[in-house]
Amino acid sequence: MSECEDVPKPCQVADRLETAQFRVQDLEFKQGESMDLSGVHVPLVTPFDSNGVVDTKSIAHIAEVMIANGISGIVAAGTTGEAYALNFEERQTVIDTIIKQVHGRVPVLAGVGGMSTKEAIKQAQLALELKCDGLMVAAPAYVLPTPTELANHVTVVVAAAKLPTVLYDYPARTGVPFDQETLDLLADNSHVIGIKEASGDLERIPMLNQRYAGRIEIVCGADADSPSFFNAGATSWIGGMANALPKAHFGILDPATRAQAHAAVLPLLEHIESGRYIAKTKALMGLLGVPCSSTRGPLAELEPAGIETLRTLVAQAGEWVPSLV
Repeated sequence: MSECEDVPKPCQVADRLETAQFRVQDLEFKQGESMDLSGVHVPLVTPFDSNGVVDTKSIAHIAEVMIANGISGIVAAGTTGEAYALNFEERQTVIDTIIKQVHGRVPVLAGVGGMSTKEAIKQAQLALELKCDGLMVAAPAYVLPTPTELANHVTVVVAAAKLPTVLYDYPARTGVPFDQETLDLLADNSHVIGIKEASGDLERIPMLNQRYAGRIEIVCGADADSPSFFNAGATSWIGGMANALPKAHFGILDPATRAQAHAAVLPLLEHIESGRYIAKTKALMGLLGVPCSSTRGPLAELEPAGIETLRTLVAQAGEWVPSLV
């Protein structure tokens, strides 16, 4: 595995987190400040080498490619980054590599998941230790907490880092939504600034706009349905396909080009959303000049026939899907 200079050993990071869980005031950078969520933020893919090891050189390269393509921010160790398949030491390596490569040019959010509050706290404190700009916190998978339990979970996790936090509403993956009862308990938390809405329920958009205006910003978490968010006033998008389609994402975000860009890439968006999202996104990046096709089990790389389908859809999309490099 490639290594970056001055990266603390994972065991050292873990030890510090265990012994100084809430000493956030001792760190050199400011906490509790809000951040600008506008624009397109990409949950960066995690490349692996031929031996299945996290490839830090490729992570740094992809981060640089994203910045060169105008991306507004990065989510490190998110769902598209296969964070669920990373151990704690690998998570530390991924986040630290991104932070060092970005070097403050765009904000970096760290994904926080896990299946227990203790695990999520540890992940949040890792993000703090590595000087991330914020968190993206999902519900604990598989656990099925009640709305009050979920709100308490988030409150404790956020308190452990005191960083601006985007909630990640993805009940198809976690089993529970950030429903109105939960959000009512979190809306006045000064660190909770937004919600990535990936539930697929477009009826939630007006509810979120009306009930939480000025408290929780709506962040688009859809692909094919993304115009519904922006037509309703959203200005932020955290989208996994932005790894491969940054130009199209910015085109859809812009009212002047929204209809044209969306129509051009809609078949591609729908195809990737239909299944094997990460494998297809990584394969598409390869077609566009950034090889990173390896995935972690149980996910498998996209087969040649699938790559040819992507190639056809790229050709149909025309100018909205240029090379990444």
